[in-house]
Amino acid sequence: MEKGIKRKNNQDNISIENDIINDNKLKKSKSNNNSSNNDNNNNNESLRILEFFCGIGGMHYAFEQSGMEGVVVASFDINVNTNLCYQHNFNIKPVNTIIDSLKVEKIESYKANCWLMSPPCQPYTRGGKNLDDEDHRAAGLLNLINILPKLNNPPKYIFLENVVNFEISRSREKLIKQLDEMGYEMNEHLVTPTQFGIPNDRARYYLSARLPLNKKIETGKYLDNCKFYREPNFLNKINESDLPSLSNYRENLSEEDELKYHVPDKYILKRYKFRFDIVKPNENKCSCFTKAYGSHHVIGTGSFLQTKKFEKKYNFDNPETLLDLGLRFFTPNEIALLHAFPIKYDLLNKSENSKAPDYTTISKHSFSFPEEMTQIQRYRALGNSLNVYVVAMLLKHVLFNYDNKDFQ
Repeated sequence: MEKGIKRKNNQDNISIENDIINDNKLKKSKSNNNSSNNDNNNNNESLRILEFFCGIGGMHYAFEQSGMEGVVVASFDINVNTNLCYQHNFNIKPVNTIIDSLKVEKIESYKANCWLMSPPCQPYTRGGKNLDDEDHRAAGLLNLINILPKLNNPPKYIFLENVVNFEISRSREKLIKQLDEMGYEMNEHLVTPTQFGIPNDRARYYLSARLPLNKKIETGKYLDNCKFYREPNFLNKINESDLPSLSNYRENLSEEDELKYHVPDKYILKRYKFRFDIVKPNENKCSCFTKAYGSHHVIGTGSFLQTKKFEKKYNFDNPETLLDLGLRFFTPNEIALLHAFPIKYDLLNKSENSKAPDYTTISKHSFSFPEEMTQIQRYRALGNSLNVYVVAMLLKHVLFNYDNKDFQ
């Protein structure tokens, strides 16, 4: 079982940006003291990263927030809108190449020792067709799996994020078998941002794989003894009641802008007896936002924020009782902050007691949407993205073994 830094108390988990700042300060101190430690060569080897299926750069931001040293030498995606957003923030144009067409020679030319990836989730989603490795959208991942053993210098570190259900897929089995045959040691997590002090429920699968630094491991045995970790040992367990309220993320909108995000009455009235996911600003959890959020697809795509008549009792059997609650969609900015992107906007809650995290203090690059992206394009990009902070902590404490602890 993996180990890691223990937080002093639950409050430490909630003060997210302070955690990372303190961890990064500690890293600099440990880097000076442990440069000769052979169990953790991150301090004396620069990381050269390839970011596959990069989207709007969630993995890139996560690497920055992890506080580790290195550079993203290339990113890959074919989505025009997300590539525009990526270039807008990083001033780097992603390689607009289909990943299932990449060749060994192209990969080796980057001299990368770390792969970060978030492959398309559609082949594995619970509500989809579950075509798995037979889905054409899985071809990119399958090509990378096939390329791995052909590389003269395969990456020392590999990290993958995907939806829950990937852990029982054939694609995952193929990946694990290939990594196992090549001698990688692996660690798999099924966790959600609420465990990390963020009031958003977005359970995901995470794989950390790395080549052993100074020891040989028995190959071909991982699938017989694998375990999915559901409670990271480097975090204290926190109660849901201790999570910051959603009011800390609420954007300060004019009445005119509020109307832009208003849930149309017709979306509500035609869903007779459907129990919409309605949350109030003082509550401390909202549900997962999908790429269909913000559209007429209102079933299972994310929470609505109630902005009026908080004391009113409503009845889902009579949807007309919901019409005066001021229901609106969370804005793309609010979702981006809930996903731990380093974004700044005009917050409604400006009091000294605000617990709004500021990820810009620990990211080299800030995040914003280019003006050219439409509202629906922003929602889609966010729905296909990941939680930056969760990935950052798994990169730091598990994949890169910053704490010099046993990997398994």
